[in-house]
Amino acid sequence: MSKRILISLGLLGAAWTIPMRAEDYAKLNFNIGGGVSTPLNPTARFAGLSGNFVAGAGYNINKHHAIIGEFMWSGLPPDNFILHPINAPFGSINLYTLTANYRYQTQKINGSHFGLYAIAGGGWYYRFSQVDRNFVVGPGTGCDPIFDWWGYACIDGVVTETIASKGNSAGGVNGGVGFTIRLSDSGWKFYIESRYHYAWNNRIPSTLVPVTFGFRFN
Repeated sequence: MSKRILISLGLLGAAWTIPMRAEDYAKLNFNIGGGVSTPLNPTARFAGLSGNFVAGAGYNINKHHAIIGEFMWSGLPPDNFILHPINAPFGSINLYTLTANYRYQTQKINGSHFGLYAIAGGGWYYRFSQVDRNFVVGPGTGCDPIFDWWGYACIDGVVTETIASKGNSAGGVNGGVGFTIRLSDSGWKFYIESRYHYAWNNRIPSTLVPVTFGFRFN
């Protein structure tokens, strides 16, 4: 799992080694931030609130249009407010994404330091499940939906696979809006963003809305 992510990030980084003119470098942008992720159904039936981390870099085509590549991590922990089913797994699930996105922005509203933008895109979504090593599936255990969520295989309604960890890759899409506050004339901005993510992961899709706070340049 980690090798795939490192290779993908390396390829994204290598793209910036392509020679560009000096004025092109002034059009580069990047962002970094973190916040809170809220799962939506069907994910919300199994996961609760968690943190997220986002980092991205891209190119401003002009003052309104930009293309951005982003990496995002979001936790999908068991929801402590939902009664844990008997004989159900305990452990951790994390979502990793690599996406390409288009952003339309208004950098200054009526000449102020405030701005707005809309962003949308899609890419690779990787959901990695790790089951508590002390959890053992008993013979003939029924395959409730929560086992699908953790990545267990089922045949004829019975769990047929015992796992310690399992990854699941899928395509996904996202879209949202953000609000910016320019910090100086150098291009630095503080931003707040809310974005909807949907990925077609096997058995149960990944659906969540991360709210991210961070800093952008350009």
